[in-house]
Amino acid sequence: VGSVVVLHVAGSVDHLTYYQLEEAIQTQLDRRQMNLVVNLSDLTYISSAGINTLGHAVSQYEKVKGRLSYVRPSNTAQWHFFTTIGVDQIFPWSTSVEEALKRVSH
Repeated sequence: VGSVVVLHVAGSVDHLTYYQLEEAIQTQLDRRQMNLVVNLSDLTYISSAGINTLGHAVSQYEKVKGRLSYVRPSNTAQWHFFTTIGVDQIFPWSTSVEEALKRVSH
């Protein structure tokens, strides 16, 4: 969308599939894509490997002075998990793709 890439993650990110998310984010970094939105609104489960992938992406984007935002899961239990482990405070969250696009575009 304009100068922003939106990655849409649906379903489960577990110890077998987290690498697909990792590769997708790394591909954007390799392409020097500085504005990234990762839409987690359809996420139903994420493992610790998936959480680590999201955390690594935050630090990678900070290093290159890029802009990254995650769209909150619409699944209440999944969002509660994020708040329980505290990443709601340290990851850059938006409540919608539109909000995320605004956040990373300027």
